[in-house]
Amino acid sequence: MVSGGSARERSLLGQVLPLDPEVYLIMRPKRGNMKAGLIKEVIKQRWNRTVQRYDNLPGHGFFSEEEKEAWKNFLSRVIGTEKLNVLDVGCGTGVISLLLSEMGHTVTGTDISEGMLRKAKEKANSLNLIIDFTIGDAENLPFEDEVFDLVINRHLVWTLPDPERAIFEWSRVLKPEGRVIIIDGNWGNRMGSHGRIWRYLISMPLILITERRNPWRRIYGRDVEHSLPMGQKKRPEADIEILTKHEFSVELMDVRIPKTPRPQTFLEYLKYGHRSDRRSFMLKGIKGK
Repeated sequence: MVSGGSARERSLLGQVLPLDPEVYLIMRPKRGNMKAGLIKEVIKQRWNRTVQRYDNLPGHGFFSEEEKEAWKNFLSRVIGTEKLNVLDVGCGTGVISLLLSEMGHTVTGTDISEGMLRKAKEKANSLNLIIDFTIGDAENLPFEDEVFDLVINRHLVWTLPDPERAIFEWSRVLKPEGRVIIIDGNWGNRMGSHGRIWRYLISMPLILITERRNPWRRIYGRDVEHSLPMGQKKRPEADIEILTKHEFSVELMDVRIPKTPRPQTFLEYLKYGHRSDRRSFMLKGIKGK
């Protein structure tokens, strides 16, 4: 049995199943970084378990050729037509990496989940695409300084225990005047009042009854999500503040992030329609010379 650590840390550890105690002792970081290490392990194992259905989850995979083409057009408008050396941080199963490779860019994808990267490699091989998928921590990247023209991520920043450290790392691996693209949304506690009423009084009871699962259970667990700083802050203002601190010039892009509606019944709309109340956004930061 593993001993030591605070009650909160033991609570976090209890969510990492199955996690061998010996593995915990090996990966356990210094006392001051305990929380971050445990949070990352919870997140990694969550996605290792979920990899086979990841692309079918809303906001992750594409559900039609129309949606895929909309994302290609969107990315072309955002990053231009010049062929770039791109790092996709938190690439998951390679959804964005594959698109960028098809568009002619040189792409490296990195993620902390071994299962996600195996799936990404399978997808790239099936499409005859050459992409370098590498295990890596967004807050401690395994790359040399100033090697990429663009660092991109989607739905990642809200999951980071230390987003300031991550953005420092992204700046480090970017060439002078390189760009960072953050595509994210208010996935934490910043849902509007209309969305909260819909979620708690309509959506969750219906999910409980029709799907026989606990809709109150959070993606990573309550303790973990309450420990993620960006879930507790107003966004994208908090993102802009961090980027500016690291000497990026920042632009909140006035673009519409593609969302191709999936065919759904009225019941599905009642269960999941409230998610549209969470405003998505995209930021572009340009590193100084």
